[in-house]
Amino acid sequence: MIFTQEYEDSIAYLGERSLLSNIQKWLGPCTPPAPYGMGDDCAVLNPFSSGKPLLTTDSMTYGQHFDASVSAKDAGAKLIKRNLSDIAAMGGTPSSAVLALLCGPDVSTRWLQKFFEGVRATSLNYNVSLVGGDVSQVNKGAFSAVLTLTGTALDPILRQTAQQNDQIYVTGFLGGSALGKHYAFAPRLVEARWLAKQSECNAMMDLTDGLGKDLSVFCPIKCAAEINLDAIPIDQSAHKIAKLSKRKALEHAMCDGEDYELLFSINGNSNRSKFESRWAAAFPDLCLTNIGVFVADSRTSKLLDSKTKEVLSMYPGFEHFKLP
Repeated sequence: MIFTQEYEDSIAYLGERSLLSNIQKWLGPCTPPAPYGMGDDCAVLNPFSSGKPLLTTDSMTYGQHFDASVSAKDAGAKLIKRNLSDIAAMGGTPSSAVLALLCGPDVSTRWLQKFFEGVRATSLNYNVSLVGGDVSQVNKGAFSAVLTLTGTALDPILRQTAQQNDQIYVTGFLGGSALGKHYAFAPRLVEARWLAKQSECNAMMDLTDGLGKDLSVFCPIKCAAEINLDAIPIDQSAHKIAKLSKRKALEHAMCDGEDYELLFSINGNSNRSKFESRWAAAFPDLCLTNIGVFVADSRTSKLLDSKTKEVLSMYPGFEHFKLP
């Protein structure tokens, strides 16, 4: 369990200095020694030798992003991977990171050690160095971890650069994150860097709030996404949840969020079959699906059914701070 009622098992028993010392031991080889690791007022970063610097931040909060059913290792791994997914969306390569912890005094030391085991394993797997951070006390029963990750990209791919007539693609399968796939995902770093090198690729982002919502922010100005709903690649987890929720699997694929797949567009004048053949040769084990096209449309709504041309308003996706 993340929290403990036994004082000797809590981080309060350790105190700040011992906790920081333990964190350094738990992180092991993924945190270099000072002056380029933990131990100074600021982290010292090596200069970026090539490309443009990238910077992203994301968090994991108990009760919001995970609960007691999630293992500490999985929570720590997801903190790193969801930031890596942002770097991937720009066609980038990750580098150094700083990690801030906001912990209630009743956080279990053993749970936190397992959390950092997940952080360490994932950081080592993706060549991320933890070079600093902060620890702060908050109220009992609370835990948040905030990671800020740097990276580089030779030519960052943006989400605002899609164009009218662009063909729209997604990787993988969508929906069903509530069954745990949002902890088991792999950030699409290699695939995104490949896409960034393709002249056809105009824009890209990662899918975190659901395809329905993310498509609306991905749309070019004065355009709409004309979507072939029959083409949406639906994950088996979405079909399983649909049997319990009494909602269609398609709705889960459009709205559940936390898919961490790539949403991108290619120039409408491109040879789609040749592009798809190159993808299949490079990534034979990762599904790629053409789901629609950006068309001229001055209406407020950004999603259209490709068959009926009617507005699709039933797929809002996840939105922070909005009441249900």
